Amino acid sequence: MMNKKWMIAIVGGSLLLFGATAWAEGKLQTIQVLMEKLNVSINGQQAELAKESIVYNGSVYVPLRSMSEMLGAEVSWNNTSRTVNLDFIADKTKEVLASSEYGIYQYIALENNGIMTDLIKALKTNDGENMGRMRDRYHALQLVAEDLKDEEMKVALNKLGVAVELLRGGWESKNLDGYAVAWSIYGSNADLMNKMLKERLNSSSFASTGAANTTK
Repeated sequence: MMNKKWMIAIVGGSLLLFGATAWAEGKLQTIQVLMEKLNVSINGQQAELAKESIVYNGSVYVPLRSMSEMLGAEVSWNNTSRTVNLDFIADKTKEVLASSEYGIYQYIALENNGIMTDLIKALKTNDGENMGRMRDRYHALQLVAEDLKDEEMKVALNKLGVAVELLRGGWESKNLDGYAVAWSIYGSNADLMNKMLKERLNSSSFASTGAANTTK
C-alpha cells in the first residue's frame, strides 16, 4: 500500500488529523506526515492494525483504539472530560461461560444425532449389544446436562436412555406392544431434545458471543 501524505495538527504534543474545522490561532500547527498500514508483533505474534498509523520525525503513532483492543482492552470515550478510558480488567466471565456452554450444547447435539444414527443401524442389523451401549451413551449425556444444571434436558436424556433399553428388550423378545410403547416414549423425547437444543443454541446469551449456530 502506498504511503499517503496528510496535514496533521499538533495539540499539546499529540497528533490529530487536521480537517476543515477551524481552530484558534496559536493552538495548532500543521505538518506533513506519512500514513501507513503497519503490522505489529505482540509477544512474537504478528497482527495487523485495523487503521493506518502515522510516521513522523522518527516516531510511529498508532491508532489507540485498534492497538488497545488488540491487547484485550475495552475502549471508551468520555466527551465531558475529554478522556480516553482503557479497561484491561473488564469482567468477561459471562462471555466465557456462555461460549463454554455453547460448545457443550453443540457436543450434546452431535452426540445425540450420532446415537440416533447408530440406533437405526442397530435395529436394521438386530444388534442388541450396540443398543445397550446407546443406553450408556445417553446416561453420559445426562451427566453432562446435570453439570450444566439443565434439569429439563437431564430428564429428557434419562427418558431417552430408558426408551432405548425398552426398545432393546421389546426387539429381542418380539414383544410388539412393549416395542410400540418404547417407540412412543423415544419419539416424543427425541422431538423434545431437538427443540431444547435449538432453543439453547439460539438463545440471546449465546448469540452475543458471536458463536455460529450449526444446528438445523
